[in-house]
Amino acid sequence: MSALQQFEKDEQFMRLVRRESDVDLVVAALEIARDGQPELDFEPTLQTIRTAVTELTRSVALAGNDRKELELLIRYLTDELNLHGHYESFDSSDCSYLNRVIETGRGIPITLSVVYMAVANELGIPLAGVSAPSHFLTQLQTDSAVLYIDPFRRGHIMDETECVEWLHELTELPSAELRPMLKPTSERKIIIRLLNNLKALFGGRDEWSSAWKVQKRLALLSPGSYREKRDLAILSLRAGRPGEAISQLESCIAVCSPEERPVLQQQLKEAHRAAPLYN
Repeated sequence: MSALQQFEKDEQFMRLVRRESDVDLVVAALEIARDGQPELDFEPTLQTIRTAVTELTRSVALAGNDRKELELLIRYLTDELNLHGHYESFDSSDCSYLNRVIETGRGIPITLSVVYMAVANELGIPLAGVSAPSHFLTQLQTDSAVLYIDPFRRGHIMDETECVEWLHELTELPSAELRPMLKPTSERKIIIRLLNNLKALFGGRDEWSSAWKVQKRLALLSPGSYREKRDLAILSLRAGRPGEAISQLESCIAVCSPEERPVLQQQLKEAHRAAPLYN
């Protein structure tokens, strides 16, 4: 089965692969969550988001200004849905799976942000994702200023100066480097970042089959990336798919740097040795 066939039922993910616009980010995230939960029913998550929109519609309409609308949104998501972050969240795949984030209230910055954006945008609050270094955020352009919201810290609101200062403390990057990074990002880049988080998590646990599934998606989203092709080749071998790894490694060896060639050639030898065991 080709990679495209493997994910053909994932309509929103395939729209990202085709670089289409107006992708349903919530459904795309749930399609990824289904890799680890094959029987996942999307409806409870979608219903929770619809309920949040219904509950907030009247109060938001009467709020009077952008800041009050935002505060109402945050209050509901933190008080009613209990959405928050915890640093143990980074060690749990549940916190990258959107349905589990909704069920438990716990998530990592990017999955919490996806929920915030989903509810906000249905309410006409143009909350956008910001792929800041080390910590995903959301952003709202108001009539008077740009506000940055951190769902991981229960919807903490910052102006640009506060946000840059906080990120500087977090990353030690110069403020001059951070400011250009505080721009809205695309649905496609959000999903790539979510997948990279899962890739790092599964790789750190030696859960190679799960990492391989994630890497198949990353390779489809970035078909011109040598790094993603190389990682797919290596993960195919580690996930017990040496037959796939052989052709992938041969393709990478043909174009890799001289420094990397010995490592990939060794991986290719291992794939050839392992292949008969999986026939």
